[in-house]
Amino acid sequence: WARQLRSFALDAEGAAMTASKDEIGDIVATIARNYRRLKESQKAVNAQREKLLQHVHSANEGICFFSANREVEFYNGLFIQYLNFIASDSQSSPAVLFADGAFSDVASFLLRRKNEDWYFETKIERQGRTFAVRANIFEDGGCEVIINDITDTQKMRQIKQEITDNITHELRTPVAGIRGCLETILEHPLPPQKEKYFIQRAYNQTIALSEIISDVSLLAKIDEAPHLFHTDAVDIGELLDTLRSDLEIPLRAHDITLTHQGCGGVTLHGSRTLLYAIFRNLTDNVIRYAGSGAEAQVCKYSEDADFCYFMYADTGAGVPDEHLGRLFERFYRIGEGRTRESGGSGLGLAIVKNAVAFHKGSIIAKNRANGGLEFLFTLAKSTGKPAALTPPVPAL
Repeated sequence: WARQLRSFALDAEGAAMTASKDEIGDIVATIARNYRRLKESQKAVNAQREKLLQHVHSANEGICFFSANREVEFYNGLFIQYLNFIASDSQSSPAVLFADGAFSDVASFLLRRKNEDWYFETKIERQGRTFAVRANIFEDGGCEVIINDITDTQKMRQIKQEITDNITHELRTPVAGIRGCLETILEHPLPPQKEKYFIQRAYNQTIALSEIISDVSLLAKIDEAPHLFHTDAVDIGELLDTLRSDLEIPLRAHDITLTHQGCGGVTLHGSRTLLYAIFRNLTDNVIRYAGSGAEAQVCKYSEDADFCYFMYADTGAGVPDEHLGRLFERFYRIGEGRTRESGGSGLGLAIVKNAVAFHKGSIIAKNRANGGLEFLFTLAKSTGKPAALTPPVPAL
């Protein structure tokens, strides 16, 4: 039996095969089976460990594991990248986390001898970026530190909050107007002419309310579900003729002429709904702000293999230069109350910008030398084309 045990020590598998069928042989066979199971378990653990390491390396967050003695056990490249961005001096070791002042709260939590809490979270802001830092302490005393760059998430949350606040603010005005008119009619006996006046005012406010809801819905669809827009061949010249017919009454009321040049026979493969929205909102802008007797012109001044280049100009007063860069912001106003007094949702130019972007283009606004506002924008001949880089300047 001594030889059998020696043989097992050298080769457990062989020992199981050569052992005799006595008590020693049974013991050897049992040990051999346990040895095989141990090897299989170790193999499975190693496979899971490899999967975990691959996951950590490919994760979109910086991860580092420390032992109970706070020695570095494992980390991914993103952890070092974020660590060096936050830390005062660039280091190649995650251990700098325990020495750099930016991580003092995290280090204090991890280095305490006794922790009643097993989880710690904080935010660190550095050079215009925001990082979320989380620390978990395990039962064996080891720990992990996770760093996430949440800058874009924070900005998106802020933008959504601003949009929500703006929508609430914009809806409050027409709703308050409608309520005030109806309360006046219900609570005070009025002559028919006066009553009709308040009904008309309430009706006008419902139109404003409907415009806001419609424009917010359109913007949300462009942002969240652009695939829902049907695309087809669109004749720009025919679209502009339709637009002029649709706006004939307000154009005539303000003595505004709308013409187009170089657009006949121009066909783009895109969303007719959004292409119409581009020219419709630019024209509405002229009707509201350019003044009586203004002229508006759409011109396709250039094209290449992928894009058409358009100019939309009017002969109005233009806008102060300091406002040009913000014209396309949602609900942005040059003067307080300007949009409410002239009608509109305050979202027209935001829709224009997003509709142009849907067609892989870009748009800028400028004041014309001889007065008026001018928009220069590109539209892809097909929405599958890449975005334009620098559009040529129109020769006027």
